[in-house]
Amino acid sequence: MLSAIVLTRNEERNIEHCLASLSWADELLVVDSGSTDATVALAQKYGATILEHPFTDFASQRNFAMQQAKGDWVLFLDADERITLELEEEIRRVISQETKTIPACVYAIPRHTYFFGKRLRFSDARHDAPIRLFPKRDVCWTQPVHETITTALPCRRLQNPMLHYSTRDYDHYRQKVREYVPLELITMREKGVRPTFFHVLWRPIAKFFYLYFWRLGILDGVTGLQYAILSAYYTLVKYWRYFNS
Repeated sequence: MLSAIVLTRNEERNIEHCLASLSWADELLVVDSGSTDATVALAQKYGATILEHPFTDFASQRNFAMQQAKGDWVLFLDADERITLELEEEIRRVISQETKTIPACVYAIPRHTYFFGKRLRFSDARHDAPIRLFPKRDVCWTQPVHETITTALPCRRLQNPMLHYSTRDYDHYRQKVREYVPLELITMREKGVRPTFFHVLWRPIAKFFYLYFWRLGILDGVTGLQYAILSAYYTLVKYWRYFNS
């Protein structure tokens, strides 16, 4: 049995398309953290089980959701992500095979990311493949933001990508900065990061050159330039706030 899990908060723009792409799962589980728009009502139309749970950080929210899932296997999807028909077929095949295989594996799913409506093929997007499909046992989420899993299970990579409609426009990007940076500061404190003023100046510049030139973002044209500049800005905000906290 597969439980598809989506975390939400004010995702009325995305939730219908997301859940429609997951309608084949045995269980649809939406964990909402206080939406004030139509997210919950729209999710109910797709037969999803809705759980309300206060948000502290992304890892904690995912761990809570996983504990509520009924399936032996879980598939995590963000509200701005979609499963294609080809990926659905591959996931079905993998789970069917895995029920006969010991030990099990966790699975990374490649992502095709769209930024300002255009697909990013380079920069961070080139090798982007987060682990999202795994047996519920022996897996735990860690880190408040940009969360990852910890597990002793081996990792394999699926062939077919999911679609990721990451950032709509500048207003949406600024909203993400406001939401993510406070969680980034928690992670930095937990890791004992001690930035100097030199880091505040140097790291944003390094981030831009890394994404735009080293990771070939320049080949993505205007979108690649926008992504590199805004990623550098995000780095500046993160280190500046941490340096002054």
